[in-house]
Amino acid sequence: MSPVKSPRVLGLVAAAVVIAVIAAVLLVRPPGGPTPPPATPVPTLTGGGSSFAAPQVLAWARKFGGAHGMQVNYQPVGSGAGVSQLLDKRLDFALSDVPLRPKIYGRVRGRVFQFPVTAGPLAIVYNVPEIARGTTHKCLNITAEIIAQIYAGNITSWCDERIRAVNPGLKLPCERIVPVYRADASGSTALLTLYLSRTNPAWNRTVGWGYTVKWPVEGIGAKGSEGMTRAVLGGRYSIGYVEVAYWLKNREEFDRIGGVACVRNDNDGRYYAPEPSAAVLGLRSGLERYVRRHGGMPSPDGDWAAVAVEMSNPPEGYPLASPVYAVLWKDYAAEGYSNAAERSSALRKFFAWVLTEGQRPENVVEGYVPLPEELARIGLQAAEALKP
Repeated sequence: MSPVKSPRVLGLVAAAVVIAVIAAVLLVRPPGGPTPPPATPVPTLTGGGSSFAAPQVLAWARKFGGAHGMQVNYQPVGSGAGVSQLLDKRLDFALSDVPLRPKIYGRVRGRVFQFPVTAGPLAIVYNVPEIARGTTHKCLNITAEIIAQIYAGNITSWCDERIRAVNPGLKLPCERIVPVYRADASGSTALLTLYLSRTNPAWNRTVGWGYTVKWPVEGIGAKGSEGMTRAVLGGRYSIGYVEVAYWLKNREEFDRIGGVACVRNDNDGRYYAPEPSAAVLGLRSGLERYVRRHGGMPSPDGDWAAVAVEMSNPPEGYPLASPVYAVLWKDYAAEGYSNAAERSSALRKFFAWVLTEGQRPENVVEGYVPLPEELARIGLQAAEALKP
């Protein structure tokens, strides 16, 4: 049993406790100074969408996050799924290989910004060991008409006379072509089918273009750009389409069993490999055509669908190069996001960095090209205007 302390001892103990409490308060709050507000945590940004752009965006997220102490997560779920998840308020931003289609844009007109953040070429890749680039040192030439007829099921053999006619120096095997296409809602599919719609009236009438289409041919469905890459590499006599960064990442393996095609621009008649100079030429000539026809670029809250149309099958250059578009809400508080002010502030910082520092050569992943300055400025206007 503890001994009972005297009133004098109890008084001394109470005084010591009071002094300790006062000292602790003074250490936290300097005399005469206000109580500092609690630190507001910087939100983690979550984006998703284009797998075409994933290598570039993930590299940006690592570099920006490391320099600014902010985490940016990106989920390459495909352009269609990314846009859908943003509209469902499950993402902070989405990336898409094509702008919002008019029907979707009409639903959110006045509430969203969309603007380009990066650009790159879509590569046509193939697995045909007999004409592997590493052995022949030659590019398989291909045209929009041939691509359309393969995916329509009208060209079924690699030794079809239409393929042989544009590849006189290659000994093409008479093996059945295995078309590979995206099984998910894909911006890459939208880019390819838009190109085919622009160059082939029959395709435009019967198949059209979009994140998903009803493919006329029986082939192999693959999910994501990584899935498409693995499907072509693993499928003998197959053909598919991926952002060129995925080909570059696996170039040694592709060159051993096939390669990347040189695509003819039907407007200037030249065949182009998906190289940076050819992609930049295609992007530039497509933009110039749009400006000539429309008088200037859209605002960041405008309808960009016509831009995608004009940039497909451009007057010159690689005909399958395209920007990738960011889609953001204009006012995150109005859309019901928690921590809206902190979230929009973080988005402003991230996209301001992406559209300036992120376009520097040392921050551009191989396979992508920096945006023309006039496009980057449009995105900066949007980033500065994010609310609250």
